[in-house]
Amino acid sequence: MRNLSKIVLVSLAPLLSFSNEIQTLSDTKQEIIKLKQKQIEQKEQSNKYDWVSDVNLNASISKDEEDRRTNDYYLSISQEIFNFGGIRSQIDYATQLKKMESLDLDINTKDDLNTIFSLLVDVKINDISLEQNTLNLKNSEISIRNKKSEYKAGQLDISDLNDAIMTKNELSDAKKELNLAKLVNINSIKKYTSKNYKEINIPDIKLMNKDTYIQNATSINYAKLDATVNKSLYKIKKSDYLPSLALTGRYGYEDSNEMNGDDYYNYGLELSMPLSLTASNEIEQSKLDYLISQKELAEEQINSLSTYEEAVLSINSYKDRITLAKKDIKLYDELLEVNEEEYNAGYKTIDDVETLKNSKLIRALDIKTYKLNIQKQILKLYFNISKV
Repeated sequence: MRNLSKIVLVSLAPLLSFSNEIQTLSDTKQEIIKLKQKQIEQKEQSNKYDWVSDVNLNASISKDEEDRRTNDYYLSISQEIFNFGGIRSQIDYATQLKKMESLDLDINTKDDLNTIFSLLVDVKINDISLEQNTLNLKNSEISIRNKKSEYKAGQLDISDLNDAIMTKNELSDAKKELNLAKLVNINSIKKYTSKNYKEINIPDIKLMNKDTYIQNATSINYAKLDATVNKSLYKIKKSDYLPSLALTGRYGYEDSNEMNGDDYYNYGLELSMPLSLTASNEIEQSKLDYLISQKELAEEQINSLSTYEEAVLSINSYKDRITLAKKDIKLYDELLEVNEEEYNAGYKTIDDVETLKNSKLIRALDIKTYKLNIQKQILKLYFNISKV
């Protein structure tokens, strides 16, 4: 039993820490979330007791042909007490609608959080790309220097030197674009949080298994609630056109200019049934809404499975690229060892050694980029789940 508890905690770990991430949002966004939560709660109470009739306060003054004036003051109510499940369905509808609207708010909140952390990952990738750009520029300068010497010695065509210069120019332009992309990402983060982006920690989340994701996928849970809400509405609509039993009552005070006033009351039961030409159409329309929501649930289960599998394929692709980069780094190490020996022996220039070192560092930075992209995929799945 103790081991089972550990398994459950591990599988639900991603569901237990969302409250920490919400603190990342700006104070204004957090206040909006709180206000919307209160609004949803108030709406639930209103919907839950929508079936309860109002007590009417009435007053009337009348005069007949004999000039007799009558004053009548009374309270009246007609409260439905039975309508073939309509009351129970109304209460169920209010409860399920609250869950659905709360989940919708949760979806919007997590979309914002996913955007923040995705942008933070992108900023880190921007920094790595700038480092790689600097290393490529160093290699480009070495290449230009060597080609210029070869050209002056008549060993190289001018077009080769020109290509090397153009490559350096392209790298310089790319550096400006990378800096701009980083600034744009940082500015975009400010739309969602007032915190300094450098102070925000990206959640360290492990990839959840397929079953955990499908059981807790927000889109599936929302589709389930939507189907439940439509089922309650279908039941309510059917009950609207069935016989209903209401308790009626009236308590008042009546007086006139010819007699002293007196209290009175009456109560009873009222059985009624509406007759409508469009009843069958409206019931069928409500039924179709329910059937459509069931099909949409089945479709969303397929879509969510596809989303998970696509993320896993992407993650595995990055892992394969990491493996390939590690092989390249191992090859660079071997080449560096040979070139450093030949440089020390006077057979190679320091440029060859520096070029290989820079190329090795570039591949090492590729691995960091791949890992960040893996993290981005896991975060996307993480913010796609919720506990209902």
